[in-house]
Amino acid sequence: MSAALWFRRCLGFCFGMCLSSLGLALITNTNMGTTPITSLPFALNELAPLSIGGYTVIVSVLFIGVEKLILGKHFSLANILQMPPVFLFGLFIDCWMNVTAGVALLPYWERLCVLVSGIAVLAAGINVQVVSNAVVLPGEGIVLALAFRTRHSFGSIKTLVDSGLVASAALVGWFGLGAVVGVREGTLFSALLTGIFARALGSSVRRLAPLFAAPARDEEVAELREVEQKG
Repeated sequence: MSAALWFRRCLGFCFGMCLSSLGLALITNTNMGTTPITSLPFALNELAPLSIGGYTVIVSVLFIGVEKLILGKHFSLANILQMPPVFLFGLFIDCWMNVTAGVALLPYWERLCVLVSGIAVLAAGINVQVVSNAVVLPGEGIVLALAFRTRHSFGSIKTLVDSGLVASAALVGWFGLGAVVGVREGTLFSALLTGIFARALGSSVRRLAPLFAAPARDEEVAELREVEQKG
């Protein structure tokens, strides 16, 4: 692969992360719950303030460590390359959380509209990450590792991982704060609608692929898309 092509893929992936982090921030700032993947960082931030982006980095690094344990000798450079984007993703999240903080002041029905819009933006960002054909973030990487090791479907493992994150967030909130935080109707909407929006926007976003990279092989896109859209 040429350096120019790799650079374009990385730019596309960064753009996808920027969109995804905007979607996450919009969803979270509605105060109607957050996404499954952000639920644990949100709860940890409520317990011991650092930032949601900061805790996202910490949780992501732990994911990569778990990938190492799961994959053993199959742990490769591709897994290690999940690390650098994590720090940028955390920064994006914190920036967008500040920019969109005013969403929390809106009436409920307006926040509901923002929630749905945020899910759509998140889905678009996920699609852009897929078509860039660069790397995956650790939240998806750990799903790929578990699916590889257990030979179960990506969708089933993704559901299991997301459920585990939400349950962990609930436990952190309950035992640390005396109440469950970050898990509300928005969490359910995110879990149910992200895949629907991702499929609806998929064909449109794929038209952007030539801007970022040569088209991915069909089997690569299918594999990554199944992991992402089942979330």
